[in-house]
Amino acid sequence: MKKIVLVLCAMSLLVSCSSNKKIIPKEEEKPAYDWYNEGIQEYINHDYKDAEHSLDMVNEQHPGSIYAKRSILALGDVYFAKGEYILARTYYEKFVKLYPTDKNVVYAKYKIALSYYKARNGYKLDATPVKLAIDKFLELVKQYPNNPYQEKAYYYITESAKELYMHELFVSKFYEKLGHMKAAKNRLEYMYEHFKDVDFNDDMLFLLGKVYFYLGKKKEAEGYFNELRKRFPKSKFIEDIPRD
Repeated sequence: MKKIVLVLCAMSLLVSCSSNKKIIPKEEEKPAYDWYNEGIQEYINHDYKDAEHSLDMVNEQHPGSIYAKRSILALGDVYFAKGEYILARTYYEKFVKLYPTDKNVVYAKYKIALSYYKARNGYKLDATPVKLAIDKFLELVKQYPNNPYQEKAYYYITESAKELYMHELFVSKFYEKLGHMKAAKNRLEYMYEHFKDVDFNDDMLFLLGKVYFYLGKKKEAEGYFNELRKRFPKSKFIEDIPRD
């Protein structure tokens, strides 16, 4: 009797499991044109999940078609709009790799650079994304000097440079406050080399002079302080210049 009960229980579990199993219907076949147009319309309507599905179906059902090519770029735009910049970048990079001579490569490279810019962490955290954004925007303007995104690229290069400046200054001040003057000096020398001519660096010159002053290199320190006085005569940092 026990054996019969166990068998019946096992059969009951099997029936229960099979009844709960979802049956995934096979996706209907559609022309590539239809899938692509649906995906673009869904993207325009901000239905990003549906757009992702429709554009994926172009590649699944019609690989190698002209619409499969277009859908790669469109999927990059879908993920970019969702704020998934790493995933968006993979599609833009895929497009560049597969179709290096296509006219839309310029657009893809612009969006690659912009995806790094959008993924930046703020000046107090890791500066890798902003450095990569600068590199990619510079690569774009050098490789395609007459591209339609030139003005935007220069704008983002400037904004990225400001953020990188703030990051380096933040780290330099952190080292200086901890008393790690040599580490601060190394950071500041990098800044002086790359940001010497910008018009917002009086705090960098002051800190660089201050670090050299406390390292006992008074002559070098005075050189930076004199540059501060000359270039920024109204700087608030002048009155804080250390004296012997």
